[in-house]
Amino acid sequence: METIRIQGLDRGDVMLYALSTCVMCKSVKRLLNELGVEYSYVDVDLLEREDKVNARNEMRKWHPKNPFPMLIINNEKCIIGDEPEQIRTALEI
Repeated sequence: METIRIQGLDRGDVMLYALSTCVMCKSVKRLLNELGVEYSYVDVDLLEREDKVNARNEMRKWHPKNPFPMLIINNEKCIIGDEPEQIRTALEI
């Protein structure tokens, strides 16, 4: 599965699982961009079938229902939804 990498301030491994049409997903991307954080993301709805299954399996490790957006930080913390304060705190910004 190919992800898109946005360059910025290193706050560890930051991965966002999103949907291309999701307003909350766009909001989280915008926040990460405003904070200048380096992160990777994938718009799961735009993936081919096999990659989509793989992405959802990865997401399922964090939450059984695959909610969007799902932000994984350093493979230790998962933030579901558009939660700016939780994101800032987790990224220590």
